[in-house]
Amino acid sequence: MVSSTAMGSATLLTLSSSSSSFNSPPFRKPNAFTPKLNVTNTNTNALCTTKPMLGPNVAGKLNNLASEFTSLSEPIDRVKRLLHYASLLPPFRDSDRIPANRVAGCATQVWLVSEMDGGRRMRFRADSDSEISKGFCWCLVWMLDGAKPEEVLMVDKDDLADVNVGLGMSLKAHSRINTWHNVLLTMQTAAKDLLFLADGTNIGF
Repeated sequence: MVSSTAMGSATLLTLSSSSSSFNSPPFRKPNAFTPKLNVTNTNTNALCTTKPMLGPNVAGKLNNLASEFTSLSEPIDRVKRLLHYASLLPPFRDSDRIPANRVAGCATQVWLVSEMDGGRRMRFRADSDSEISKGFCWCLVWMLDGAKPEEVLMVDKDDLADVNVGLGMSLKAHSRINTWHNVLLTMQTAAKDLLFLADGTNIGF
């Protein structure tokens, strides 16, 4: 169900059917934390060569995450890094843990609340009952919270290849990759729907 909620002089658009409103102050911004990296490639669009219109802020964060994870050669070290990121995910209200906010297709329970603020920027909140999935959620929220809806739609699942945790073809590795893809797809579906609600723009992806 699509609804709008007044926030001061701005109008907040949200797809959440939760009974709670978004009148509370914005959650602590994930992008207040910047991974410490040894990045040699300064081209922020290096991982998005097929997405020339992707904004430098989103492209830069994507490049940072990819550099962070590719610098960790052992899968266990990547998992540990995700567990660290999971601890940075802002608290999620119990009232938002409802079926309407569940991300479909994940092996664990993942919840996502999407909204568009008065500045026409996407805002995301997420949580999971799995610490590793919470780490995935932090990465995606850190990367896409505050982005334009068009930028959210331009990110391709293949852009996340260097951030995948778990090597080889094990069932667990596939499950983790599916979590990335399903949360991203849900974010993009929300961005598309809210963009149409805001100005009638219908973008296929």
